[in-house]
Amino acid sequence: MKYISHSVQDTEEFARELAAKITPPRVICLSGDLGAGKTAFVRGFARAFGVDKGVSSPTFTLMHRYDGSLSLKHYDLYRLSDFEELLDIGFEEETESGISLIEWPDGFMDLMPPDRMVITITRGDGDEDRIIEVNE
Repeated sequence: MKYISHSVQDTEEFARELAAKITPPRVICLSGDLGAGKTAFVRGFARAFGVDKGVSSPTFTLMHRYDGSLSLKHYDLYRLSDFEELLDIGFEEETESGISLIEWPDGFMDLMPPDRMVITITRGDGDEDRIIEVNE
């Protein structure tokens, strides 16, 4: 599935609508350049489960947990250098329940479950335009 977003609000709304179709446990990998809109996507996704505040990139903490109608875990793997760091925080066990949204998963795809969803966000023609591709 491909969606063209023309604003941050469009990206958040698309994510909210997609979230309504997701059932846990589910791992969702978010790929895209810096500033592409991965965290905006997570913000919209979280709104579908009643999380309206506090969604930000967990770059320095590695993972944020948001409790709404179910548990959402938001990972940012950008600063990680090896599998051990990820395993040390119980990543495999954590992703067995709820929904896990993972930014910068590319170097760790071997640890992701085979039924993961991969969402790629790239810049479009306009300054605010984003192309969101969903692969299940």
